[in-house]
Amino acid sequence: MFLAVALQTAAAVSPSPQADVITYVVRRGDTLDRLSQNFLVPERRWWALLSLAGIRNPKRLPVGRRLTIPRAWLRFKVEPARLASYRGSVSLTVAGRMVMPAAGAVIGEGTDIATATNSFVTLILADRSQVVIPSQSRVRIRELRRILLTGAIDYRIDVQKGRLETKVTPLDSHFGRYRIRTPVSMTAVRGTEFRVSFEESRTAAATEVLAGQVVFSQPGGSNALALDRALGATLGADGTPHAEKLLPAPALQDPATLQTGDLVEFRAQPLEGAVRYRAVIATDAGFIDNVAEQFSDRGVFALAAIPNGNLFVRISAVAPSGLEGLAQSYSFTRRLASIHGRVEAGEHGYRFRWSGAGRGIRRYRFQLMRGSPNTRPVVDEVALVHDGLTLQDLPAGLYFWRLGLLQVEEGEVTETWTDPEKLTITAPSGSRRR
Repeated sequence: MFLAVALQTAAAVSPSPQADVITYVVRRGDTLDRLSQNFLVPERRWWALLSLAGIRNPKRLPVGRRLTIPRAWLRFKVEPARLASYRGSVSLTVAGRMVMPAAGAVIGEGTDIATATNSFVTLILADRSQVVIPSQSRVRIRELRRILLTGAIDYRIDVQKGRLETKVTPLDSHFGRYRIRTPVSMTAVRGTEFRVSFEESRTAAATEVLAGQVVFSQPGGSNALALDRALGATLGADGTPHAEKLLPAPALQDPATLQTGDLVEFRAQPLEGAVRYRAVIATDAGFIDNVAEQFSDRGVFALAAIPNGNLFVRISAVAPSGLEGLAQSYSFTRRLASIHGRVEAGEHGYRFRWSGAGRGIRRYRFQLMRGSPNTRPVVDEVALVHDGLTLQDLPAGLYFWRLGLLQVEEGEVTETWTDPEKLTITAPSGSRRR
């Protein structure tokens, strides 16, 4: 049943014979000389166009005549992309020369982009399409062109290693091309949202469609499949594409809207068919400015060095085939305000110490309960400034203690508490254990 559903919407398609040609309809006032001078490469002049069009009289160009012209004949202008944002360790190489990344930098044809662990790059193309390059990926910007004759775009980006995610602006011309290529596959679109990945060790490519439709094939266009939303396909060294339905988006268990600990933690609800889960954190709901990502076999995430602010997390699941499924996003606030405590027995009583991370004004509170963590505190010290407190002459018995933190940073007030910890005081020897 699962395979049948996938095959219903992953239809085999024939390679388009129009892929390397453009059809132009002759307009009033067009001449072979004007067309060749303005729109053809120098190697192709009006006599080549005359022969191609099958026109005997070079001075007469019939209005409405359809001219089928090879793309290789057509002049174009290069439309560079813009580096919208980046995080972590990112390398840009242009003509063999390393270039320092910078927000707003111009990214032209032939640029190689590589990301290290927990590093990201987002590009905005001239047509407003978005390209996100996640961590541990290597991508080449092959072609960023606009055909002068028709105004159609002709973009090609090569994924040499890792992954690429893109949201494509709908093409405004039938002859526009937006292609993502790996060493073994080609994904062509007209306006959609999808992901492409290539795994070097297995020589395997994958495409996952999140919106719209793509055509997935070998680089030359053979064995092509049309993939609709929520479908994906893989292609290995054998050249045969395999389509399947993407896993649904997993949900988070009790998603915390405020994250104050040293680590930002999430837990995905188990999803049938998933072998791995992925979490991505970004500063914006569109996930243009990504700050961290993590994979987990169990769906348990603990991400370090997450900056303060109003953030978003996106959760997805990975199938045994390696295809990443649909994703679900949640908003949360990151406000680092952690506190950790310990207790030591000494000659002068019990020394409680605490530490933590955060900025701004920090004030502490200490509570000690006897018999149960839910009873009224026998000790309740508030507005403490220092990082410790000593209690003397505590009677034997069972106690629970906890620490509170009140942090004020830029007008934002954050309050956090540790979980109650157990302390047992024995008599008469005074032996103690926690």
